[in-house]
Amino acid sequence: SSSHLGHSGKRQAARTVMAASSLTLAFGAARMACFGAPLGQLGRRGAMHARCRGMATVSVSAGRLEEFINAELSYLAMRQLPPLKLRHIVRASTPALVAQLVHHEMPAFFASRIKHIESVNGWADLPELVKIREIFMESFRALRLKEPSASPDVSAAELADFTKVLSELRARHKPITALVGEAMRKVQEQGESGSQDFCLQAWADGFFASRIATEMLSTHYVAIMEDSGASSTSVGIVDTMCNPGLVCEEAAAQVKGFFAEREPDGNLLRITVQANNCVDSQQPVAFSYIPRYLFYIVSELLQNSARATLEAYRATPADGRPAEPAPILVTVCADQKQVAIRISDHGGGVSFGNSEKIWSYQFSTSAQPFEVYADGCSPLSGWGMGLPVSRLYAEYLGGKLELMNMPGIGVDAYLFLKRISLQTDGNTSVSSVSVDSSISSFTNPKLL
Repeated sequence: SSSHLGHSGKRQAARTVMAASSLTLAFGAARMACFGAPLGQLGRRGAMHARCRGMATVSVSAGRLEEFINAELSYLAMRQLPPLKLRHIVRASTPALVAQLVHHEMPAFFASRIKHIESVNGWADLPELVKIREIFMESFRALRLKEPSASPDVSAAELADFTKVLSELRARHKPITALVGEAMRKVQEQGESGSQDFCLQAWADGFFASRIATEMLSTHYVAIMEDSGASSTSVGIVDTMCNPGLVCEEAAAQVKGFFAEREPDGNLLRITVQANNCVDSQQPVAFSYIPRYLFYIVSELLQNSARATLEAYRATPADGRPAEPAPILVTVCADQKQVAIRISDHGGGVSFGNSEKIWSYQFSTSAQPFEVYADGCSPLSGWGMGLPVSRLYAEYLGGKLELMNMPGIGVDAYLFLKRISLQTDGNTSVSSVSVDSSISSFTNPKLL
């Protein structure tokens, strides 16, 4: 923040900006001059050699290449990132369009997140943050060294090399959510003040808001590349006829299977889904949404309810224990403006003393260590990450997630989702977080 910089600090910041800009412009000029030598042909280990139009061979040493990459990182980190909205995702409906969208947007998001990590005081002393930064640096470098074809007619097969970069990137990023959770736990242990808690929450909100954007981009890219044309209602990750009732049933089936395999009385768990017709049309509910994210959110909420329900069941004295745990009820309803999902359990709720901590990234009822979540099978995976990240996903797509806690009774979770219009004029109702402004406003190095 410029308000925390003196005049000398501001002059230094200005010099840094100018230096990064100059290096980036020089790098761009070199790339433009070289015939048939996109950035993807620059070697990571040795010097780069390229034949330029009417010029002799140009050589760039590995050290100079790293300078160029770091300059681009600094330059892109300062770029004002507009909100990534669902209509932007849907417009990228061909291999060529989605490749260009990923190539243009994703490096800037990674650059911002690297600087976001560096805003934490003492980040270099936290192995988890060091590892995350290394992951982002490797991914940023890989993306800048591999340019997809700019041809509007390029096929998925012709983008195989770029697709390989994205696939490796996605695998590399799986443990990030769990690593962030562990890093935050360690930072919190070093200082227990209320301002520290608040700053950690704000920092994590900014970090994960940016992560949602890049996760959407990479997932959409894979979906477009793998599209067989079998579904007439889907555009990549977006289903224009998403049925929330069916998504809830799939999530319920997975959660029941999960607990049946891992808990001695998990097979007794009952989850009932009641999907109502739209109150206005009296037709089954169908709207434009990203089913996989709805599935992740509902699964997270159901896992919390299932764990609490089974624990409450076991805590009941044997002589008064019913044959089965209390059922978990999922209710789906909608009108023309939004879809609502309620998940209601009788798992005993959370004490009022802990109710304010429910949305904390550091609050969890799970006793499992963070390594258990490191496979990253869900973008919500991580100790204490599920609820706050679920809320961020809902809010990113214009919805909201609220909890009604009744200590000694249970919890009702309410998920409200906007019926998203995909029209491309100014009246589009898609709402999302402005990632750049979120990160800058959540970053305060003096408090972390």
